[in-house]
Amino acid sequence: MTQLKVVALGFDLADAAARLPRSLVETGWLILVQLEWPSEEWLTRQEADLFVLRMEGVDDVAERTRTLGRVTGRPVLWITDPVSSEVGRTGDAIAGHGPGTSGEPVRGLENLWVHLGSEDWPVWTVLPRDVPRWQMVAVCRVLMTTAERLHAAKRRAEEALRKLEDRKLIERAKGILMDRFDLSESLAYKFLRDTAMRQRKPLREIAQSIIEYASHDP
Repeated sequence: MTQLKVVALGFDLADAAARLPRSLVETGWLILVQLEWPSEEWLTRQEADLFVLRMEGVDDVAERTRTLGRVTGRPVLWITDPVSSEVGRTGDAIAGHGPGTSGEPVRGLENLWVHLGSEDWPVWTVLPRDVPRWQMVAVCRVLMTTAERLHAAKRRAEEALRKLEDRKLIERAKGILMDRFDLSESLAYKFLRDTAMRQRKPLREIAQSIIEYASHDP
């Protein structure tokens, strides 16, 4: 199995009720445990594949999750403490009432739906602490695969947008050359391309220079 790096937040190795889920430990992945919430610089530096949060051990769990999405872009798994009733695991958690054995409310879920609409919100899900190892592994793999696919789609969209912006600049520069020097479209483009090759610069940069020059010399 591929060695993955997991950062677990809000867990306490000295407290039996707040330790890491056994199913997570049994994965054999590299797990860094932090009881207190670390700095954003520390979170970024870890380059983790996955973040695991103990819902009852993190203040304002929704805001913290959003921070992880903004700072790292990595998926997040919420772990809930065991409950005596199946109903409490999901319904009470979303309502902001903790699924913990103590019945204490989970802090930070009151405005969960506001956070869910944020661009910073990462790929995430919730699991109870006592899930079997196979389920823990399967869910974590799905989270990470989904996050990678979303990031790849975002990169493709950004690249397409960049190419569109480049094309707009080139068309503007061609128009300036055609108007000022009475060139055909093909000759204007050839001038841009040849200049870029001669100066060893991107075509976009040459086009931008022509546009800026024209704006100062109408």
